[in-house]
Amino acid sequence: MIALTFVNRTRGRVPRRRLERLLARAGKKLSNRNTPRISALALVFITPAESRRLKKRFGGRDRVADVLSFRYGSEGEIFLSPGVIRQEARISGKPYDRLLDAMLIHGFLHLSGYHHEGSSLRARRFEAHEQALHRRLGLA
Repeated sequence: MIALTFVNRTRGRVPRRRLERLLARAGKKLSNRNTPRISALALVFITPAESRRLKKRFGGRDRVADVLSFRYGSEGEIFLSPGVIRQEARISGKPYDRLLDAMLIHGFLHLSGYHHEGSSLRARRFEAHEQALHRRLGLA
């Protein structure tokens, strides 16, 4: 069981119960794999301006991010920017809630040891893991 903390730095509503259930299900689906265990997780909802600052500071790129994740031993943080995710939902025509769930799973996969940076092979493997987890969770 992951000790979960929610921090909302935006003015919007956070669908806490739904995201708690989604993370619990995702944790169970990944628990039988050789993935590092996460004992505590903070979900932090941030503004687009804050996502830009974090992306620039820790990612080296001056642009907004929909999701950022950081791991510290067995603990982690997932930063989600609802404003950025809403804009992406409008552009893509996908429902906001579905895209928010997908970004949460994306960040959770990073914390679980999956990464897409570095090579096209790594990116394809990450995407395959991500799509498989989406299917298992009923998000696809």
